[in-house]
Amino acid sequence: MSFVTDEEWAEYKAKFNKSYEAEEDINRRGLYEKAKAKIEEHNRRFEKGEVTFKMGINHLADLTPEEFGQRCGK
Repeated sequence: MSFVTDEEWAEYKAKFNKSYEAEEDINRRGLYEKAKAKIEEHNRRFEKGEVTFKMGINHLADLTPEEFGQRCGK
């Protein structure tokens, strides 16, 4: 899994105006780490020419699959 520093996590939350209570913050950070790892793997495939687009972190990176589905119609 991709390592996320405290500073990176704080910057993500500040950029997208997010704040969580302690336990929820731990859970959301884990979701963010998984999303970051997925994005990094996808972008390695992009660099090899295996896929045609790059991915990046956005305001959805700390959502559960259920929350993502609700917001994105899946």
